[in-house]
Amino acid sequence: MKVGVLACSLICIAGMLSGCFGGGNPKGWHDPRYESLMDVGNSVFDLEHLKPARQQYRAALDRAFMANNAQAIHDAGFNLALSELRLKLFQDCLATLQHITQALTVRGWTDAQQADLHLIRASVFYEQKQWQASFAEAERAKQSLEGATQAEAYALAGLDAAELRDPSHMDDAIAFLSKSHDGRDQANMKELLIHRELMDQQWQRAADDAHNLAQIREEALHYESMRRALRMQAQALRAMGQDDAARDLLQQAVDSQKTHSTP
Repeated sequence: MKVGVLACSLICIAGMLSGCFGGGNPKGWHDPRYESLMDVGNSVFDLEHLKPARQQYRAALDRAFMANNAQAIHDAGFNLALSELRLKLFQDCLATLQHITQALTVRGWTDAQQADLHLIRASVFYEQKQWQASFAEAERAKQSLEGATQAEAYALAGLDAAELRDPSHMDDAIAFLSKSHDGRDQANMKELLIHRELMDQQWQRAADDAHNLAQIREEALHYESMRRALRMQAQALRAMGQDDAARDLLQQAVDSQKTHSTP
């Protein structure tokens, strides 16, 4: 019943976490009130109505604590933190993660079992441009037993490495994602490859690849990631002296950001 990681692909993360829904009840536990709150929260989250989703998840979390069910606490807490990340309520998100982490730890959950919470925390730090802190949390998220979470952790660690000018860890992330046939993982790998091309001053190749990536992100409705691709394309064009074209792309990114709203 947890909202799945990855739909905005680096992403929501800055586009990276998602809105695909998991199903079922925690370990067969059946509480109609909890289930109703989570179902409603998931439905409105999927429609991008994040504030009412947050309210539903908070109530579901209270119910999970009442029942003392660790899996339910994790699922409701994850969804609540993700909604706060998407709303850019970063301090609230970090406080929620701290609360849930402490609750799960005293209930015997390992760090690997909490990897998706580390991924959300890494995304918060990424949004706040705290690259080293984000990288450290992404490294912990790589311990996940879930392939999707692990792939997103590598992708985010790669983005952090790009900001930190760390080609070695960028290459590690690219190599890991290259083994996946998942479309999201391939798109995230393309983004890291563009960062590598920019680092290596392969301006034309970076511009062409960023243009293609922006189209991929647009078609997938990943608009935050699309804006990043536009900015990378503009960076490459500017390096080639095409200032007017770069300015036009940056304006497109600004227009997209201005019209983006969170119901």
